[in-house]
Amino acid sequence: MQAQDYQDLEQDLSPPRLSSYGHFFKPKSPTELYGHYCWNEAISAAFFRLIGIAEITLRNKLHSALSQHYYNPKSVGSKHSNDWYKHLDLNQRSKENILKITHKRKKGKWHPKNPPLSHDDVISRLTYGFWPKVLDIQKDIANKPVPWGQIIPTIIPYHRYKTDGYWKKVKHQDILYARLEMVGSMRNRIAHFEPIWKQGALFEETRERQNKVPKKLENAPTSDKEALDRLILIHERIQELLGWLSSSRLKNYQNSYTFRQLNWLLSVSGKATYLDLQGQNQLSQTEFKRNMTSIVSKQKTFAITKKNDVVGIFYPLG
Repeated sequence: MQAQDYQDLEQDLSPPRLSSYGHFFKPKSPTELYGHYCWNEAISAAFFRLIGIAEITLRNKLHSALSQHYYNPKSVGSKHSNDWYKHLDLNQRSKENILKITHKRKKGKWHPKNPPLSHDDVISRLTYGFWPKVLDIQKDIANKPVPWGQIIPTIIPYHRYKTDGYWKKVKHQDILYARLEMVGSMRNRIAHFEPIWKQGALFEETRERQNKVPKKLENAPTSDKEALDRLILIHERIQELLGWLSSSRLKNYQNSYTFRQLNWLLSVSGKATYLDLQGQNQLSQTEFKRNMTSIVSKQKTFAITKKNDVVGIFYPLG
């Protein structure tokens, strides 16, 4: 990377944004610093794919479980998709989030959309932050308790605990809530283009309540290895959540390119590749085919060219 190129990049990305990479990783050159930035972009993209899979599965499981519980044959909808959200004692913010989806505001008043959205459309337009908060709802509009002990096992049918007696306990609901919030926090950090390797202290999975303060298990990462270890832990926990929701979706993910890519990116060798991103070796298509065995053994990144234009990039997966 030329000096002028880095100066332009620094201004485009902003020195404050890059400074956290410099302070933590202590790169030896501008190229290495930018390599860390590219690596964070790559792991963010891979994590976001997994989080998207978990989010869609979570909202569909919640929608189906609550639809079954609040199903009324006399009302519109089916046993697996109906307006259960009209039966729960939602907080004001959640009510407004749904209202903005189902209604249009005209002359200061809300009017139902015509034709009305299907229940599935309403659910698909709610953001991730809506879903963990559903677990906080204790009563329905008839002032009857929401039987979470019965409902949660249908949301996460592959969790090792499946009984009403286990899930009706608030402390166990808090563990699930904490896992959902962790995923939401990662989702928000990625959406705001924050460095996701930059994590705080690790606490036990529970919620802070009047009689409960989560224990600190680890300090915030202070080294390259600790940052990688924390990201690996987060990757494992999101997979575990996905597995609780759907064993088939977890299996599909673990057979995917994204799974293999993220595992590699969170390895020492994968990260090193991104530090060298700006100094790629170039080979023509013919040279690449001829030297494939040697290229794989070297575990280095190569840009593949055709008539001097880059047409592909080879990334070793270890």
